[in-house]
Amino acid sequence: MNKIGLLTTLIALAIALPMEASAKGRVRSSHSHASPEAHPHATGETHTAEGGSGIIRSAIARPHRSQDGTAGGESGAQPGSTATSEEDANLRRIREEKAAARAKRDAEILAARKLQQEADAEKRREQAEQAALNASEAEKRKAAETRAKNRELAQLERQQRQAAWEARCQIKPVMSDAEIATCKEVWTTAAR
Repeated sequence: MNKIGLLTTLIALAIALPMEASAKGRVRSSHSHASPEAHPHATGETHTAEGGSGIIRSAIARPHRSQDGTAGGESGAQPGSTATSEEDANLRRIREEKAAARAKRDAEILAARKLQQEADAEKRREQAEQAALNASEAEKRKAAETRAKNRELAQLERQQRQAAWEARCQIKPVMSDAEIATCKEVWTTAAR
């Protein structure tokens, strides 16, 4: 879902930038026209247009204008129009290249972020698995310690009962029949 949204945004940017550049091409250009009164020997205009990496300047050769505003030698023709259209095409191409480079860079950054997020998710999953494994090992270790402790306690209790059982038989030089029967019972059977 994020890929589709990003892709549409990148396409919209790639399409919108050249269209915006062609629509605003004249708005961004600043023309400084040399007036014939101020500079009677000036034969050109300076055009300045902003580019993404700096300012592009070019001088367009214009025939000397007379006082009535008509161009000397030509009537109504615009000799600088082909140069201006070439400049506009060059500016448009430069803007398109920059937009494409920006889109490529953004796509690479997005891909790197996605890879980083996937790596982070994998790392968190591995850490969760390791924590679960450690918890189960700790639980098994604790259960084994508990079983060992219970076995020791049971062994100690059996030894105490056996000692009490064997204490019933006291060997003497002279014993009654009941004492002899008790000693036989102690030595032949286990403690109860």
